Amino acid sequence: MGGAPALARLAPTAEDANAGEAALAPERREELQRLIAAHRPSRLARLPEGFRRRVGATHVAGKYHFTTQPFLLEGAARLLELGTRLGKFWLIPRDLERSYPFHHRWERHDSLVSLARSEPFAQLLALPFETLLFEAHAPVEEAWKTPGRSASFYEAVTAEFYELTAHLYRTCRDRAVTIILQHWEGDWLLRGTGQSWDPPPADWRAQCERMQRWLAARQAGVARARREHGGGARCRVAHAAEVNRVADAWRGIPTMTRAVLPDVELDLVSYSAYDGLADGFTLWRGLEEIRRHARTGPLFGPGAVYVGEIGLPENEQPERIAERWDDWLGALLAAEVPYIVQWELFCNELNPRIAPPPRPPVKDPAQLRGFWLVKPDGTLSQTGRYFHELWQRAG
Repeated sequence: MGGAPALARLAPTAEDANAGEAALAPERREELQRLIAAHRPSRLARLPEGFRRRVGATHVAGKYHFTTQPFLLEGAARLLELGTRLGKFWLIPRDLERSYPFHHRWERHDSLVSLARSEPFAQLLALPFETLLFEAHAPVEEAWKTPGRSASFYEAVTAEFYELTAHLYRTCRDRAVTIILQHWEGDWLLRGTGQSWDPPPADWRAQCERMQRWLAARQAGVARARREHGGGARCRVAHAAEVNRVADAWRGIPTMTRAVLPDVELDLVSYSAYDGLADGFTLWRGLEEIRRHARTGPLFGPGAVYVGEIGLPENEQPERIAERWDDWLGALLAAEVPYIVQWELFCNELNPRIAPPPRPPVKDPAQLRGFWLVKPDGTLSQTGRYFHELWQRAG
């Protein structure tokens, strides 16, 4: 997001690539930390061009609301009001009641394009976002992990993403908007949520190959629709895969980054970055680990890695919140990642120490973990104030 000189100075050296978990030479580490510090938003006289379309937040599964609008649209409107022009949403037919539970009776949808045509999502697509990201999982692809899937299975996945992408081009072709279709945290999809793979199962390589084939089928559908429907369009639709256990590779554990990404070409790669949040330096090293192994195509070019999820629970980690965000964004701006997506607008996680758990809609901020821009009492969180001020500056 900064200028070209910043990117060149942050280019990984051979020492970086071979360092693994070991510490870099002190002078190299100090050089990188100085560069990250110089890109902290609090130290920039001017925020990078396009900041509001590159930096935004997610809206899904919040435990509270403030209006009688359909919850999907209430959150979208609040994001725009806060100042961002980037929103991330869930486009998952089998998860609608959990994702957007308030003030809308969802009909059954068996395909992504059917859901995208539904009234709330049709209204969302018409709002003045400049970047839209969708977690897109279709019923037809749910069994991708099953061994021995036939060619017809992958053809059906490709057709699903072709139809959705074609619809998005028809709907948004006259608007300058980038739409990215991605999946949820890929290392957990591959292993099973919370599974360490230390040691990995005996068939882990075969599991990685099945993931490669699944991702290639999704990418093929998006790319074909873009070729056939994208000519002359102001919008663009892209496909991304998401990794989330990047640092495990430094401990010898197989990761999606090293075992899947090198063998499938994608438009972009998303990093759900919770394992990189010790500091900005660790976050930067996670990005470079992904860039060394990802194969991203010509739409965004080599090294097209963005941060699709990053956040902290303020009720559990109340110290130095603005300072930590400033450090993380310093690393991400210095590394020129194209998009940064904060988790999230309204908190989606209940406080695990409260029993029995409260029933939504929750009114008391103490009953939640604190992944939020806006608290259930209507006030901005510390994270919310930090981002709101940046979006106002950029505006």
